[in-house]
Amino acid sequence: MAAEMTLGDFVKQLAALMQRQRISMPFKNQRPWHFLLYELKRASDIPGRPAFLDGLTFDWDGPYPKSQELHDFLHALHWNASVSANNPSYETITLTNDVVELWLGHYEQLEEEAKRFIDEAVKRARAEFSQALDGRKPADAVCSVG
Repeated sequence: MAAEMTLGDFVKQLAALMQRQRISMPFKNQRPWHFLLYELKRASDIPGRPAFLDGLTFDWDGPYPKSQELHDFLHALHWNASVSANNPSYETITLTNDVVELWLGHYEQLEEEAKRFIDEAVKRARAEFSQALDGRKPADAVCSVG
């Protein structure tokens, strides 16, 4: 159920779907991850939106909204070897096939509305992440606080 999904559940399922679709996921530059989740938090009208987004906080002390919880989770995935960010640059993360299959197994058990929300997040991530990896700033790099 989407209401019971945690940040960790969401990020893992999102990452598995992106790996399956060959979408490069930035690690060193976390800006796109933060922008994505900030926009999803603001999009309260999307069906299947998980409740954890309501409690996710973002700090605006820098050039973009940053969630410490998301930052910590992404680094924890790397340090516990769930994802790989290879030397020397640590630019992108990848998942092993076993991890992808495990995480997609959880995705397959979700209700259809929750799956549609995650699928929408993958579409948004594709655009956001490709801009970041191409060295371009997002078109909405200056977000208004609302």
